[in-house]
Amino acid sequence: MIDKEINSVNRATAQELRQLVEKYERLEVERSDVLAQQREVMAEAKSKGYDTRVLRKLIVLRKRDSEKVAEEEAILELYKNTLGMSSEV
Repeated sequence: MIDKEINSVNRATAQELRQLVEKYERLEVERSDVLAQQREVMAEAKSKGYDTRVLRKLIVLRKRDSEKVAEEEAILELYKNTLGMSSEV
C-alpha cells in the first residue's frame, strides 16, 4: 500500500515538474520571439533615419517616474553649467 502511495506521489511530482519545465520552455520561446520583434522595430527605425541608441534611452525614460527624470535632468544641467558645458545656444 505504501509503495502505491509513493509511486502515486512520484508520478504526480514528475508530472508537475514536467509541466513547470515545459511552461518555462514555452516562455523562453515567447521571449525569443518578442526580442526578435523588438530588433525588427529598431531595424525599421534605423532604416527611417532614427538614432536607435537615443530611442532606447527614450524608452527607458518613458518607463521612469517623470518627476525623478526632471530632477535628474535639472541636476545634470546644473553640473554642466558648473563645468562650462551649458547647452544654451
